[in-house]
Parts: sequence; C-alpha cells; structure tokens
Amino acid sequence: MRHDRADPDERRHESVMPDDEPDELHQTADQDLRRVVAQAEVLKDWPGRQLSVLNNTYPLWEVTRVKGPSGEVWWTARLRRDLSPEMVAAGVMPYAEQSDAIALAATLAWQTYLVHQWQMRIAPR
Repeated sequence: MRHDRADPDERRHESVMPDDEPDELHQTADQDLRRVVAQAEVLKDWPGRQLSVLNNTYPLWEVTRVKGPSGEVWWTARLRRDLSPEMVAAGVMPYAEQSDAIALAATLAWQTYLVHQWQMRIAPR
C-alpha cells in the first residue's frame, strides 16, 4: 500500500535542529564565503604573483612584463651583472624574452645553470 503522506511515527524520529544550530551554520557558511572571496582576490593578480616568484627565484635577473607594439605581453629578464667574454662563450645571455612566465622560468633555469657553471670554472681551487 502506497502512502502519499509521511507516516506520523516516522516524523517523530526525524532529527530536529536546535535553535542555535542555524546560526552556527550561517557563521560557517559566511567564513567559507569570505575564504573563497579572499582566494579569488589573490588569483586576480596572477601575473603579478608570477612576476614576484620569478624575481625571487632568479635573483641574478630583473624580470618584467612588457607590452609589444601590437599589444601582446612579453615576459623579459635582464641579467643584473655585466657579461664577460667568457660568460658569452659559455652561452650566458644578457637578455631573455618569452611569451609566458613558465617559458621564461625554463629559460632562466638554464641560464642560471650556465652562470653557475661559469662561476665554478673561474673559482680558485
């Protein structure tokens, strides 16, 4: 036999929310919403964060973002020291330019490796 209405005995076993529980749920939801909004604010300036990470990770380089003549954005890095002929021979470049932060990070990782290799060659033994 099918019932369209809930059985009164079943309703007696349903849990009843205490009066203060809706306030706690509201506070928790409010805190969660504030956290999500804060995370969204941080992500809003994603290129700025990437720029900061690159400058802190590769201190030998001054990393910037520049707009090209047709409006495209390039990630650039300029070596903060003068190049010697030996550094140029080792493959160290004074300037690097890439279309995105990840590509520039890869370039700077390689260039930093080359600088360190050059430094090890000239270090006194």
